[in-house]
This record gives sequence, structure tokens and C-alpha cells, in this order.
Amino acid sequence: MISGFFLGSSLLVITTPGPDAALVTQLVLRTGRRTPALAAAVGMLTAGALHATLAISGVSLVLAGRPELFTAVRWCGAAVMLLWGIRALRAALRPDCPSPREPGQDARQPAPTSLRRCWLQGLLCTGSNPKVGLFLLAFLPQFVPPGDPPARTMAVLAAVHLSLAALWLAFLSGAVHLLRRWVAARRPHAGAGMGRVVEAVVGTVFIAFAVRLGLGG
Repeated sequence: MISGFFLGSSLLVITTPGPDAALVTQLVLRTGRRTPALAAAVGMLTAGALHATLAISGVSLVLAGRPELFTAVRWCGAAVMLLWGIRALRAALRPDCPSPREPGQDARQPAPTSLRRCWLQGLLCTGSNPKVGLFLLAFLPQFVPPGDPPARTMAVLAAVHLSLAALWLAFLSGAVHLLRRWVAARRPHAGAGMGRVVEAVVGTVFIAFAVRLGLGG
């Protein structure tokens, strides 16, 4: 049976601002659509499922016991976030921010975005952080009732945790989309300025998380 404490703890962890929320927000505001952000969310959930599988199978425990391997994976994740942060800051300085446009495209319409690329971004965003697997490895066993099969119960708990994450990411993308439309309706000429601010904030967030991940914080 899933306890209310597990649900509450999961929601607290899921809704805490992090790289996933920053990427979803950036994609919605950059493209003006929810679909790219939802594609990225599917990538994040895919990576989350892989992390959960590794945690349940004990691979994350092995990774934690190999400091040099864990450090290498951690630095790879930090490098990915640092690259995204730098790209976002560069985008904030471009005069055509918030997004590039195809030749002949209406300047009022956001540029098209590859859903596959968004999915890969989401996959990298969550998958490149080894601490997600270690967190699940430490978090899930606490809610396994005595006498229950650990692996099967942890798999159920992981599925519930990921389902809550899916609901949160869908809600977040919808809320940001509504906020963007609300701002656009009242300040139709604020798009470029808002885009630069968003890219600057998101870039700073990614760089901050890259530094934190790289330093092991």
C-alpha cells in the first residue's frame, strides 16, 4: 500500500526547482508551444525509469562504490549542463532572441523545434545526473513495508514516483504556457525582451547546477 507520507515526500522532491523544470520552462517560452516541453518531459521520465531500474538492480550501489567512475559520470553531467547554460546566455545576447527563425517565416511565430531533439535534451538532462539513481536507491527502500518483496515493491514505488513527476511536468508546462500567453496578450511587443530575460535566467540556473554537480554538492 502506498503511504501518504511517500506521496507527500515524492511531491516535495519532484516540485523542488531543478534542471528539469528549467528546461521545460525554457522550451515553452522559447517555442510558444507545450509540445516541445512535453517531448522533453518524456525524455526525462525515460531517464528516470532507467535510473530507477539501475537503482533497483543495484547498479547505482556499485557506481557509488567506485568513486572514480562516479566522478567521471558526474563531470559528464556537469559538462552537459554547463554547455546548455553557456548556449542560453549566448542566446540572451542575440538581437533576434528568443529563437532563430527560418527564412521567410513570420517573425511573430516561434521557430519550429524538433521533438526528437527535445526528447534527447530531456533524456540528457535527467540521465546525465548520477545522483538521481543514488537518490532513488536511498529513498525508495525507506517505504518498503516489512515482509514485502523489496525489488517488486520498489518497482511499484518508482512507477508511482514517475507518475507524479509526469503530472507535475505536464502541469508546469501548461502553467508556463498560460503565463506566456497572458504576458503576450498584454504586452505584445515584449517578446524579445522577455526571451532574453528567460534565456539569461535559465542559463544562469544551468551553470549553477553544473558547478554544484561538478563540485559534488
